[in-house]
Amino acid sequence: MAEIIKSAIVPYTSQQMLDLVNQVELYPEFLQWCEKGFVKNTFDDGYVAGMLIKVSGIEVEFATRNTIEVDEDYINLMMSLESGPFKKLSGQWQFHQFPAFGSKVELQLQYEVKSQLLGKMFAKGFDQLAAGLVNDFVNRAGVLYAKQKQ
Repeated sequence: MAEIIKSAIVPYTSQQMLDLVNQVELYPEFLQWCEKGFVKNTFDDGYVAGMLIKVSGIEVEFATRNTIEVDEDYINLMMSLESGPFKKLSGQWQFHQFPAFGSKVELQLQYEVKSQLLGKMFAKGFDQLAAGLVNDFVNRAGVLYAKQKQ
């Protein structure tokens, strides 16, 4: 099973970063490999969302159940596989608030692809895009939130 852990310190609040992650429908605007993002349904502390992605020339759709937990100092968004080409997929976004200068964003993601045929080509491409996710969201925050400060 592959595992990715990435983090960044950003000059934005935990809530601002969570808002970006929650706007699944807007992912195609800044994730070049994302063809479509959608929310299937919502519930009290989260939602089920999915994406149609194109990786290494292969199009796949998957969905995760996303549960949000808010504490004084942090916000967690836990993800678990709902459907898609994975044998296993789980992870979490963690947003730790540092009032003096912003927040720390961390993504932990574990996954295993179902099909060995699909697996090799898709997994290599998915490794690369998953490893860049935190940077993609940090860059998006810079574009959106820098405009708000002007």
